[in-house]
Formats: sequence, structure tokens, C-alpha cells
Amino acid sequence: MSSPDDDKAVTPSRPRRARWREWLLGEDARSESAAPAAGSAPDPPPPDRLGRYRIEEKLGQGGMGVVYAAVDESLGRRVALKTIAAPDEEARRRFHREARAAAGVSHPNVCQLFEIGEDEGRLYIAMELLSGETLAERLRRGPLAVGEALALGREILSALQALHGLGVVHRDLKPSNVFMTPHGSKLLDFGLARPILSGLSDALDLESGLTQSGLIVGTPRYMAPEQIRGLPVDARTDLFAAGALLFEALCGRPAFPGTSAMEVFHATLHEQPPALAGSSAVAAFDRVLRRALAKDPAGRYPDAAEMARELGLVQVGESSAAVVRAQAMTRLVVLPFRFLRPDPEIEFLRLSLADAVSSTLRGKPSLVVRSSVAGARFATEAPDFRALAGELDVDHVLTGTLLRSGDRLRLAAQLAEAPSGTLVWSHAAQSEVGDLFHLQDELAQGIVESLAPSLGGNGGEPDGDTPRSPRAYELYLRGTEAARDILQLRVARDLFRGCLEEDPAFAPAWAHLGRAHRVIGKYLEVESWPEHRARAEEAFRKALELRPNLAVAHKLYAQFEAELGRAQDAALRLVRLAQDNRDDPELFAGLVHVCRYCGLTEASLAAHREARRLDPHLSTGVVHTLWMTADFEAMLAETREEDGDLVHPVALVALGRGREAAERWDVVEKRELQTPLTPALRAWVDALRAVVHPSPEGEEAIRRNLAFQIDPEGMFGCAVYACWAGMPGVVDMLRRAVERGYHAAVPLARHPWLEPARSEAGFAEILKQAQDKREEALLAFRAAGGDRLLGL
Repeated sequence: MSSPDDDKAVTPSRPRRARWREWLLGEDARSESAAPAAGSAPDPPPPDRLGRYRIEEKLGQGGMGVVYAAVDESLGRRVALKTIAAPDEEARRRFHREARAAAGVSHPNVCQLFEIGEDEGRLYIAMELLSGETLAERLRRGPLAVGEALALGREILSALQALHGLGVVHRDLKPSNVFMTPHGSKLLDFGLARPILSGLSDALDLESGLTQSGLIVGTPRYMAPEQIRGLPVDARTDLFAAGALLFEALCGRPAFPGTSAMEVFHATLHEQPPALAGSSAVAAFDRVLRRALAKDPAGRYPDAAEMARELGLVQVGESSAAVVRAQAMTRLVVLPFRFLRPDPEIEFLRLSLADAVSSTLRGKPSLVVRSSVAGARFATEAPDFRALAGELDVDHVLTGTLLRSGDRLRLAAQLAEAPSGTLVWSHAAQSEVGDLFHLQDELAQGIVESLAPSLGGNGGEPDGDTPRSPRAYELYLRGTEAARDILQLRVARDLFRGCLEEDPAFAPAWAHLGRAHRVIGKYLEVESWPEHRARAEEAFRKALELRPNLAVAHKLYAQFEAELGRAQDAALRLVRLAQDNRDDPELFAGLVHVCRYCGLTEASLAAHREARRLDPHLSTGVVHTLWMTADFEAMLAETREEDGDLVHPVALVALGRGREAAERWDVVEKRELQTPLTPALRAWVDALRAVVHPSPEGEEAIRRNLAFQIDPEGMFGCAVYACWAGMPGVVDMLRRAVERGYHAAVPLARHPWLEPARSEAGFAEILKQAQDKREEALLAFRAAGGDRLLGL
């Protein structure tokens, strides 16, 4: 790949040949002009010739030997000669292996090898003498623009495709092994290359024993997990390295940071690189890198050609004069605050204040804020920053303590890097117990200012509303704490109402009040659903009138609209909002939900991938999409056993693992369902039990659940369960769900549990109705740019 700076890269103190020397020999290269160590003998003068090559000068010396600039007198061309000093048998075999691997590849993006020879016991390789600089050198001046990185990626993958085609994996792809010339990039150093498969050729088989199982070979920052573990490698190992290399080229920081090899290994095995922020091209490029950097080789691209094809779909879009840059997003978690002494009266602040600070920071470009709930178990006096960084995928952690003294509340907070625990910023403040927003605002502003360099610019002001009174804010925080428990939603509703009596213009309280009414009417007071529906609609509309771009209001309102049969409108609104704020994972989580109602299962799954690209631990509700697409194995992966999700046993039933499902259900029911439930919630649980534990009473449980359903997706689920149980009336159940706005054309056509219903009268009509509605939604979705947003 050609860099616009290539022709200007040479300085008197650092000529191009010096750069070429460093890349041929590695980081330990030293010039012939370097002073010898005290007490050491001076280097011998270079020989006049090696074979038919006349030596011009010594370019450098490294661990493998010496590199000379020479002339092939028979052809009159200048070459680089790489030698091995006093080789033993293993070094000779390694040298021959490098030569054979390189000689087998004839490709414009691979450094060409001309000859392997020996002169008076001295082995050498004659190869191209290149002009330019390595990628490592180029990155010292800063990251590449997206267009440059795309071109570089295509060239590297083209070279790897040629190499892999010969059955050889490079195993040491890194910036110092990619040389950038004025005419494109060249892949260097096949010293670690080895056969992918046995039996390729006698020459390759001979070398297969050079690296035994369990031996780590490679460069730590770019090694795939299987390399670190000493497991077999293949072409996908090089694709992981290519992903790590391109990530660094795009944003100027390693994909897997660390100050030692062990720290890098830990990050590679257990952590995810941050998502990249910027233009739509950056997001599309990042999706390719996400797959290339999958921990499991099976999750990566099968070959370099497929990765190159996906990379070719990335459209920079901007004019050629524009320089588009990517930026690694900063990932932060605000841990629940610790009380220095027990204080039941204000215990609610432990998590609710942390959530409030997090909410204020969400929506900031280049910043992803993890849920404080996810970090609750790390809120100790001495947090384990390494474990925290690995489990939550964060770069920074805010910890803090609270102490009340009379009517004053004292707060001490520290912002630290993860996994190192290095202190970035600390803050101490106090305020009246009733003036909590003052503390939240100070914390949010301090975090933004401290992270300004990584966020770009000066960080700006944190987003968020300022309530008109301290009392209003206290009620809001108490309400968000109560709303975590569905059975406490009535309490939360009253607290939000109290907040809005104090401050009718506080938009977040209106959004959460709308959600409270929606869920209360759906599960707790079903008989009063019309009243709750009207109040929820009013609250959501009020929130969006006050704050048209309030992301949490849009997400919660979209879920409500989908249940009322307005999923298409909600999806289009979220698409427009996400186009202006591509870094908000919550918006994409909302699209997972509404796209499923529209029948756009592919878009729902893509929205899930985009949400997880931004936040690998975000709950998106994708398990319901996977259920409808009958991808039960993926559903199990999303509902890990420790999650205690009630749908996990149902997925086991669908896979024919009934005994395991029953055992799992019994554990979950005993642990999770001890609290008395409302009739609607009990009906839902009983219907799930009827699937896991079939019984004569099961049909009645499914019918009772259907009677409580307001949500058309719930109606559709009941129909699927009923069909599996062999109940009559399934077609009528499905018709009701489709007419109410659940246009699930894919599961209607393919879900295995619906097979008995497909031959019944009226089923084809329902399927056609769902397909027509899905097509209508798909056209509107594409017209709004939803397919481009999600990389479809």
C-alpha cells in the first residue's frame, strides 16, 4: 500500500536502507557504524562476495545474522543478502524453512526471494532490496486513515491468501513484518512459517517437527489464543494477527495492551478490544475486525479471501480529500458506591447514584458506559482491576465511598485505569443529603475532563438533565432503584410521580414513568391495561417533547410501540436516531426488539451484533429472536446457565434434551421463583413449566397464559407452545398475533414446532399476511438506511 508520506519519509539520520535493515533483522538489528560493546572484538569486515553476489555494504546485524546490500553481477540487479552466522543444525533447518516458504510464493505483496545459496559454509538468501518503511515505523507518526488501512488490509490479505494456498501459515504477522513501499506493501519474514497440514510435500513435511505442541512461537501482541495455548494453528491464526495489526493501524493503539508478555496474553485470552468510533466506514471496518479477532478460530473468517471480500464491502464514502480517522472507544464502569458505615435511610444511593452518573455520561461520543449492576460484585475496598477489566471489558473504573454526617453527605471518588489500577483522577466533595445532583454533576464533569484526550478534543460537557430541585432528584433516584424489581414497580411509579410533581420538566423521569405504567399494565394490573396504556403513551410523549434526542426514552417507547402494533414506526425512528449516534449500544438493543416484531429477523440479529460490538456484555433480548429463528444452540449460548433465564430450559427441550431441561427448570424455579407472583406472571411461568414438564394440566396453563397476553409476541409464543403440545386452535392464536402486529414470517415458515399447523386451513393466509407486512417493513427499513447502518 502506498502512503502519501512515503516519498518524504527519509531523513538524513534515518535513511530508507536503515529501515529495511531493521525489518530484515528484527528489533535487535544494529548498524555497522554502531560502537562495539566495551571489551568486545570489532566486527570483521564484510566479505567481498558471496557466491555470484558482490557485496557493496553491510546494512545491519541481528540475532539471525547479517544483511548486506549486494549486486547480482550475472543480472546486474541490486539485492539484499540475509545470512546466518555460524549456524548449527537447527538454525540451518530454520533457515531453509524460511527460504522454502518464501520461495513458494510469487505475489506482488510478498517480498520476492531470488535464491538460497551457500558459500564456504555460509548460508544466505538473496531477496528484493526494498525502499520505504515498515508499518511499525509508519505508525510512530500516528494511525492510518480509514482508506489507507483498507488498502493495506486488502494487500496483506491477498498476500496471506497466496501463502495459505501453498499450505503455509506465517505465524508472525506484525507491523515490523509489513514493509510499505511507494508501490504497495510487502509481507516479510517467513522465519516462523510452517506447514498447515502434513503431507503437503516432502520439503514441508521435513520441517513439521521444528515446533512441537505446547511451544509458544510468535510475537505476543499479535498472537492468536491458540498460539498462546500451544495448540495447532492454521490460516485463521494469521487472520487473527491481521485483525490485531489492522486494529492498531486504524486507531494507533494495540488491540490487546499490556506492559509484559503475560499481561498481553491475559488480554488476548480474556478481553475484547474496544469498539472503534467514527464514520459508518469505521463501524463497518470494525465489524470485520470483530470477527477476525474472535477467540475461537471457528468464529473467524474461514480464509483470507472471505475476510478480504467482507473488507471490500466497506465504503469510505467521504471525498478523496477527506481524511477519515478511527478512534478506540473508552470503556468505563461506575461501580456501586460503598458506605463507610451502614446507613439504611440512604442505602438506595449505593447503586442509584452510580447509575445516575452512568446515565449522564451515556451518549458521549467515543465513550461506552457499562452497567453499574454488572460491576456490583467488584465494589469492594480493593477491587480486582485485572478481573474487572477482563469480565466487563473496560479501560477505566470509577470507585467511590459515601459517608453521612448529620445532614451532609461526603463523597470520595477515584478514577483508575484497568487492568493496571493506575490512578487517573480523584475527587472529594460534600453536599446536603437533599442535593444529590450536585455530586453527580461534579463526578460526571470530572470524568469527562480526565478522559478528554482519549475522547477527542476537550471532552465537552456531559449530557444530562438538571432537575429543578434536590428533592425531585432524590425521588428519581429512589424510583430507579425500586424499578429494578418488577414487583416493586408500583412503588417506583409513585416515586416518579412525586419527582414530576416537584419538577414537571425532568424528561428522564417521564421516560421511566412510561415504562412503569407499561409493565404494571402488562404484568401486575392487567385488568387496568387500557388506563396504563394511555398513561404510558402520555409519559413517553412528554419525555420526547422535553428531550427529543433522549435515547433511553426512545428505546423504552419503541418497546411499548411494538407491543401496540407500531413496530415499523418505532424501528424507523431508532434507525434515524442511531445514524446520528452510532456509538450508543442501547439504541441498537432497541432495534433488536422492534425489528423482530417487523419480521426482520436478519436485521434483529445484526442489531444485536452491533450492540455487542459496542458493549460485549449488554443484554439485548436476542434470545427471543434466536428462539423464533429456531437457532437453539445459539440461544443456549446467550442464556448461560448462571443467568437463571427461564427460557434456557425451553431451548433444551427444543434440542431434545428433556431430562436436562427438567433438572435445569427445577433449579431455576427453586432459586428464582420463591416470591409470590401476580396472576399474569404466574400464568407465564406455568406455561413455561408445561413445556418443560408436560402434564395433563399443561394445556390449561398455556390457555391461561394466552388469556393474559397483551403483547402480540406473547400471543405468538403461546401459539408455538400450544402447537408443540398438540392443542387445537393454533391457527386462530397465530392469526390474532399477526393481526396485532407480530409479523414473524420466518418462524411461521420454518419453526419446527409449528410444522403440525402448516397443513391446517387458514395457515397459508396468515403466512401470506405476515410476509406482506414483513416486505413492507423491509422496504421502509432500507429506504431509511437501516441496512447500511447495520452492515447488511
